[in-house]
Order: sequence, then structure tokens, then C-alpha cells
Amino acid sequence: MRFVGVDAGGTKTYALVADEAGEVLGVGRAGPGNWEGVGLDGAQAALRQAVGEALTAARTSPQEVTAAAYGLAGLDWPSDEVRLRPLVDALGLSGPAVWVNDTFVALRAGAREPWGVVIVAGTGTTVAGRNRWGEMARTLGLGYPFDDWGSAPDLAQAALHAVARAYTGRGPATPLSDRLVRLVGAADVPDLLEGVSRWRYNLFPLVADAVQALMEEADRGDAAAREIVLRAGRELGGGAVAVIRRLGMEGEEFDLVLAGGLFRSATPLLLETLSETVRAVAPRARPVRLEAPPAVGGVLLAMDAVGWEATPEVRQRLARGATVKLEHKGAASSSSAPERSGGAF
Repeated sequence: MRFVGVDAGGTKTYALVADEAGEVLGVGRAGPGNWEGVGLDGAQAALRQAVGEALTAARTSPQEVTAAAYGLAGLDWPSDEVRLRPLVDALGLSGPAVWVNDTFVALRAGAREPWGVVIVAGTGTTVAGRNRWGEMARTLGLGYPFDDWGSAPDLAQAALHAVARAYTGRGPATPLSDRLVRLVGAADVPDLLEGVSRWRYNLFPLVADAVQALMEEADRGDAAAREIVLRAGRELGGGAVAVIRRLGMEGEEFDLVLAGGLFRSATPLLLETLSETVRAVAPRARPVRLEAPPAVGGVLLAMDAVGWEATPEVRQRLARGATVKLEHKGAASSSSAPERSGGAF
């Protein structure tokens, strides 16, 4: 048997081909696969390249595929299914095809059971869940002004807001002021604020560094930084609570998968606040970090589609093989996230 799993996001597209034992036979990589950013033609080109590379490496023809599953960023509304299905059909793979928002492949990659809840927090943030009866729910993942606060850009923007409030006297002094000044190479705080407001300084490419500074200052006890981190924990946990309640999972034992770049630099304060928020409603939730590439979840969903049970050994072999082979191609093996920012600088 040959299973195909795809993770198509806003910056990259990964594809895996694996057999029923979890042996990764081939991997493929392409550029952005979110149609909202690159258009339908661009998304189709990314899918063709990534899947084509994976099939070629696995020496597998499209007709030999048992099942395939696609995690597609930008698959948000029923109308998106209509516009994106032709892109999947055009690949010509045999067997059942599953296509879901890319958060659900991250969930399947990280949860030990086929159900659970995932919080994805990186360039954007979304929460998704599936209960043991197969019902699915997710937050919008659209950022401000819709919903979902707590992405890396959200936190970096909040740090800048704290610096501005300290400068005007509306908020407490904060070491974030000196950290952001040094980060962008500004002369001082007025130069930082003027430069950002006049687009001389762009914080967006420095979001990861700004968030790292925020987490460090929160660990050191800075009140402004701690308040931002506490808010993020409550907001991210609150999104999970909303999904848990919609799916009736309050009394269930399940994995709460933490995926995305934000959790790689997260202070314990963030993780503790998030966990406390969730466990107040679902005390048996088990927070776990996503370690496997999300495309692994696509392979597992493809196996689910034909009733093939992936044992823990199969899952481990699949995760190890995907990580090694994607790294060998020069690709990052960590979680992708929905590629919408919660605010620009």
C-alpha cells in the first residue's frame, strides 16, 4: 500500500509517500500552497511539484496510491471546498482523497488517538478539534477583527504597544523598550516609535526575535511582559475551550497538541496559563508539543480513510523517517501554521 500526505501552507508545501508499515518512501517540497496568497494556479503548481517529487522519489505512480490526504491552508469555508477540489482531483491519484484545513493534519500528527484538540500558534493562530465520533470544529483563524489572538505577530505587536504606553506615561516602564530599540537598531525609544510609524523600521521580519525578548522579560518578572504572556495563555486556552465545548469533550481524556513556532520559545508562564485555562473545563486534557512534521498527519488521515490502523510503532517510524528525509532536503521539520498575521507593523 502507498499513502500520500500533504501539508500545504502559506510559505511551503510538503508531501510524503509512505507504506503501511510507516516507512517513508519519498518526500517532496514546494513553495507556498495557500491559494489566498498565490492564487489557485500557484496552489496547484505547488501541489503538483511537492506530490510529484514525493511520488518520483518513492518510485510510485499516481495509479498505485491507496489513499491521500491534504492539509490545505485557506480551506476555511464551504465555498473553498468547491474551488479547491479541482486542484486535488487534477493530481490524478487513485484511491480515496481527504482534504481538510491544514490544522487538522497537525492535530493528527501530534495526537496519539485520531481525536483531540490542536492549538496552532505561529505566524497566525487557529484551534481545531475532532471528537471520538468524528465531529470536527475549529476557530476562524482569521485574526483581528474576526477572532483568534495569540499569534507571534500579535505578541510582538503587543510588546511594541507596551513600549509606546511606557513612553507616553500610560503604562509602566519596561525593559522591552531597550530590547526593541536594540533589535531594530534604533537610536532610542522616540526613534523606534517614529521609525515604525513612518515605515523606516519594519518589525515583521523580526517577530521571532521580538517574541523571544518578550518571553525572556516575562521570565525575569517584567510586569508589562508578563501581562502580555498571561493574555496569550488565556486567549489560546480560551480558543481550545470553545472547541472542546462545541465537541462535547469536557469529560474526555485527549491530547491537546501545541503546534507552531510560538511554542518553541514559550515561557513556562504561557504554557501554565494555557493549561490552567483548558483544564478548568477539560481536566483530563494532556498538553503535548507537536514534534513530527504535520505532513505525517496527512499520511495518517489517508490510512484512516481506508480503515488501516496505524500502531504506535508505525506512527513512530513515520515521524522519524519524515523528519530525517525532510531535513535532508533542507526543509524545516517543525509545525507550520496558518499564515495569517494578527496585525502588521
